[in-house]
Amino acid sequence: MDLELKVYLDGMRQELMTHAEQLNQETRQDLTQQIAESRQHAERLNRETREHAERLNRETREHAEQLNQETRILAEQLNQETRILMEALHDDVRGVADGVLQLNARLDRLEQSMTEQFQQHDKRLMRLEASRPRR
Repeated sequence: MDLELKVYLDGMRQELMTHAEQLNQETRQDLTQQIAESRQHAERLNRETREHAERLNRETREHAEQLNQETRILAEQLNQETRILMEALHDDVRGVADGVLQLNARLDRLEQSMTEQFQQHDKRLMRLEASRPRR
């Protein structure tokens, strides 16, 4: 091989190696920068996700507490209304019981009166039978 060609090819090889090394260096820097940016982006996304999750948890707890409070209020109202209805029902039952007692007393008086009338009729029949001639 010709010396001149050899020197030329060695020079070209040296330039290519220098250029390749430079490209490798630039690629490493670009990758390093992209990795750093990706990490920053991932950290920002993680932070935003945590903040969003915390906000949702807080809102959920607040909503649950509000629902619990409303449920307690409604339950107390329902209990109060039930007590009122039970008292009214108790009064109604007491009124019916009083009416039944009064009706029983009237029936007892009626039974006593009818018993007395039957006894009087029996006495009259017995007198009539006793006064009637026998055959």
